[in-house]
Amino acid sequence: MNVELLRRFSEAPGVAGFEYGVPALIKSELEGAVDRLWEDKFGNLYAEKGRGDKTLMMAAHTDEIGLIVKHVDDKGFIRFAKLGGIADHILLSQRVLVHGMRRRLPGVIGCKAFHVMKEDERRQLITYDKMFIDTGATKEQLESYGIKVGTPITFDRKLTELENGLLVGKAMDDRAGCYALVDALKRAAPKNRVVCVFTVQEEVGLRGATMSANAIRPDVGVAIDTTIAGDHPDIAEQEASIKIGKGPSIVVADGRRDSLGGGLISNPLVRGWMMEIAEKSGIRIQLEVLEGGTTDAAAIQLAQAGIPSAAISIPSRYVHSFSEVISKNDLEESIKLLVRLMEEKIPV
Repeated sequence: MNVELLRRFSEAPGVAGFEYGVPALIKSELEGAVDRLWEDKFGNLYAEKGRGDKTLMMAAHTDEIGLIVKHVDDKGFIRFAKLGGIADHILLSQRVLVHGMRRRLPGVIGCKAFHVMKEDERRQLITYDKMFIDTGATKEQLESYGIKVGTPITFDRKLTELENGLLVGKAMDDRAGCYALVDALKRAAPKNRVVCVFTVQEEVGLRGATMSANAIRPDVGVAIDTTIAGDHPDIAEQEASIKIGKGPSIVVADGRRDSLGGGLISNPLVRGWMMEIAEKSGIRIQLEVLEGGTTDAAAIQLAQAGIPSAAISIPSRYVHSFSEVISKNDLEESIKLLVRLMEEKIPV
């Protein structure tokens, strides 16, 4: 695999609503490799390849979890809101990049020092509204850099290779999925009309997938995303059974923790088609019921009069942190499965 390309995808800034250069980066990789490329007014990027009576839509989201400037005080300290699901306890002391219109500024998330906290404060979780960003700049300097209310903020993290074929970096959710779709499109000789959509604003409500599925009107929809790998200390196998290095997961159902509401119950014909192709191709897969999250497939399935949909997920440790760990092997197996799906007859 091309680790340097994945590095570029991972390190590119693009919080929800401010994806900007991420679709442009993907577009530059696909020019000449697909039949058609276009973008819609919302920022979704479409890549079409192949011809046929039926259309297969595949989706991977370009946005990452991040922050947005909410207020700048008189001394230049920045208060922020969250874009996407971020646990408060992982924010403190993180290094960030504040993307002003005229300058990108590094900063750090701080709070009151432990030494001056009262005893009850020391025992409590520090919530994000008690934190701030320190760039070292004055309010006047921030204004001159084009940093104001509404400026996006990303986390300053580089892609690093770990032992045994593992990689760690920010925004693997879902730049790993974007990488997989790009590579699959380059390799595949589709027997259907395949439209891959690199969607925006997934982390804040599956927005890009909603409108793109209505625009394309596919016969089948497949989302490619990441999922929770539970093969590490302090998590029971029944809580998260997916393991790194054992291949991608095919999602049977996902959604809210209390009810699996708001998510996907994958279409049995599409799910069976994917499982059959994986078995014939010697691709290892895992099956998953995920409580607590969903993918673009949940939006695709509800478009038009209903679109049979399913999801493929790349196992990832520490999902929705800024240091997500994936396996090169799982990514490669996911790409192989996507290629085979593109080259097979659509089942419905």
